[in-house]
Amino acid sequence: MQIKLAGRPYELTPDLIRGRLRDRTPEEIQEYWVEIDCVRWPVKQVIALATGAKRSEFQSQDSRRWLQNLGFSLGAGSSALNGRVHPGRSSGRQQVAVQDLPELESLSVSLSLTWRLAGAVTLDSAGVPDFPTLPSKPGLYRYDFGTDDAGVRTYYIGESQDLARRARNYRGAKTDRSTQRTSRRIHLEIIEHLMMGGSIDFAIATEVSVDGDVAVDLRLKSARRMAENAAVLDAQTSDQVRVLNIDADLGDPEGGAE
Repeated sequence: MQIKLAGRPYELTPDLIRGRLRDRTPEEIQEYWVEIDCVRWPVKQVIALATGAKRSEFQSQDSRRWLQNLGFSLGAGSSALNGRVHPGRSSGRQQVAVQDLPELESLSVSLSLTWRLAGAVTLDSAGVPDFPTLPSKPGLYRYDFGTDDAGVRTYYIGESQDLARRARNYRGAKTDRSTQRTSRRIHLEIIEHLMMGGSIDFAIATEVSVDGDVAVDLRLKSARRMAENAAVLDAQTSDQVRVLNIDADLGDPEGGAE
């Protein structure tokens, strides 16, 4: 499997990764791990050792996707993410056979939304992000940073009770003193991308429906989060999409959502 980091190509194979980990020691696992030959490693440590790239050049979610595509077992804490269970690896707690628990009811929901292009994000004469005219209504928003040389498209997706105000928050997140950590992070991503000659399309979705035709009231935060999470998850499952969202962004009042 070939990946690109900071414009440089790297070839990843299970054997290559095993070779690069030989005689190395796993670091402390903060959240996500990959299990390789019955040893659990932090996912970013594995990619850094396999490629020699700086960890700032890629994200944890990218590492997880690449390693899962290579067939390795992933997890968070003591839980496996891709359904594999390895003998001899126990968290010390009694295991629960979920399939043996009594069923109560089932829930099946299909969600649909339409992204509409609001316009381009540009830089004004002062080098500050300038947004297209946006409605003061609840909905989702998506930054589209375009595709890289490998054909991978980069998105950032969020939700807000007031799309116009949310754009002003991103525009104003100019200093490291900003309390909105994600706003500051994406603010810097926008400036760096545009100053390097890239373009950013800004799309919004103000209508969401479930089960075909039941409109969702996006004034409800739970409704916006449901739609946001669905849109992010849909993007994360594509090998041709890189998502700038991190798990802490979703539903974080100081982050990508309001």
